[in-house]
Amino acid sequence: MITHLVGVLVLSTLISSRLYEIPAARVVRQTLVSSNGNSDGKGDNVTADASAFHYKNADGTIGMNVSSTGNATSGNGNGASIENIGQGAVGSNNIGSTGNISASGPNSNVFSDIFGEIYGNQMSVNSQQEGKSFGTGDTSVKASGNANLTKNGVASPSASDNNVANAGATGSDNSEAEVKSNQILTWDQLIAQLYGHAKGSGKTNAQANVDLGAGNNNNGIEVNGLVSGANSNGGNVNAEVEGKGSIDGSGHNLSGGMNGAVNGTGNSQLVGAQNLQSNRTGTNTTISTFGDGKSNGKGDNSITLNSNSSANSNGSVAGQIDMQNAANGGNKNMTVQNGLQVNDNKGGTLAIGYGEIKGNGTENSAANIGVNSQYDQNGHAQVNTTGVGNAVSNNQNSSLTMEGNAQITNPNGTKSGTATASGNVSGAYNNLTGTNQVVVGNGGANGNAHMEANGGGPGDSAAETKTDLVLKDGNITRTSSVSGSVKASGDSTIVKSVSDVSDQNGVQTLTNYQHAQSNSKGSSSASASNSGWLKRRKRASLGVLFDRIV
Repeated sequence: MITHLVGVLVLSTLISSRLYEIPAARVVRQTLVSSNGNSDGKGDNVTADASAFHYKNADGTIGMNVSSTGNATSGNGNGASIENIGQGAVGSNNIGSTGNISASGPNSNVFSDIFGEIYGNQMSVNSQQEGKSFGTGDTSVKASGNANLTKNGVASPSASDNNVANAGATGSDNSEAEVKSNQILTWDQLIAQLYGHAKGSGKTNAQANVDLGAGNNNNGIEVNGLVSGANSNGGNVNAEVEGKGSIDGSGHNLSGGMNGAVNGTGNSQLVGAQNLQSNRTGTNTTISTFGDGKSNGKGDNSITLNSNSSANSNGSVAGQIDMQNAANGGNKNMTVQNGLQVNDNKGGTLAIGYGEIKGNGTENSAANIGVNSQYDQNGHAQVNTTGVGNAVSNNQNSSLTMEGNAQITNPNGTKSGTATASGNVSGAYNNLTGTNQVVVGNGGANGNAHMEANGGGPGDSAAETKTDLVLKDGNITRTSSVSGSVKASGDSTIVKSVSDVSDQNGVQTLTNYQHAQSNSKGSSSASASNSGWLKRRKRASLGVLFDRIV
């Protein structure tokens, strides 16, 4: 039988001192001195300690200090917790702090320590909490507290109203959560350091989250993040989030990171979001990163997420998020979307990318979408969306559609791009291959799109392909579009259709190629047609654009 322990230790004192001075008349001066330390813990093993001390020096200076410390561990899933209080007063000078921490999960350990002192008119509070939980299933750690100083009823402008450090994770194979919180408060300055990390891995689903905060409305920081993944057929899922934040007077430094992966068959989804915020009077600096990937189909699929970001109170902000979505199957329906939103001393910026692939075929074939969004400390943003797709069939039609978008909006305006490619093909043996890319950044918008269809074998065959490109830079729009179709009938046929558009810095290139061939003992036919259109801002280069009938 495992005994669950509860430890409580309370220590409080109250003294009053009187000083008598006589020359002409008796004058009485009285100073109230008090302190209270309390540590309350729960767990399998608990240690609690509290102390209070008062003194008066030879020079007449009156002081006090108070401390409360607790440590608790648990290894049977019951969790562990510590609740600490430290309070004291010398005359009209008061200090107060709370430090609470709890952890739940198969294995948990927590620690909390508070130390406060008053020496004459000088006051300070130091509060520290740490906790960790690990094992399988659900794990979480939650820390909270505050630190306050008052003189003659007036609170310190540096007071930490609500210090928070929370982390949690879920994973059937493994999960862990860890937080660290430390704050030192004097009348004129707050120094705080926060750390949170959560990681989960398992079959079917996993999740990790972090939530950190310190300071007050006029001088505060916040870091939070969430990664969650799922697979419908019991695939492997990993989720991880990390966050750090510090306050040193009026200086702030924040950082965060996200990682995630889903690997399996069937339906998969991976989402992530993280926010960093630095707040000072009159100044608010933030960066948010977010991403969402989905894959639906019967074949293998894999979705990954990687992101990191940073910010400080000087307005320096940077971040990137990358998501990849790969699948190998006959029928595919895939999407990826991610981006960043920034508010800094260079103005607000929103950068978003989106990619989509839908394919149908009887045979397994590969497809991949990648979206990468970035923002650097110089205020430069870039979004790069890419796609590669295939569809393959025997004795059944194949189809493939691809779309890629990128957009950046900032004080200079909006830049965007869209690259699409589509194709359909029929024939005894047929396949489609497509690619697209759109890149939007400070230099403008560029892109390309390509689709190729091949069909043939015994009997009739047909193919059609189409690619479009729309690039916008402020009030200027550049558009490229080509399409073609081809068909053949007879005992043995071959068809091929290729459509391609490209626009690099205003130089536009089109390629459109269609070919049909038919062989038959009786009658046979082959035909091809195409069209191309472009609108250009600068010079354009017209590539191969022709029909061919054999």
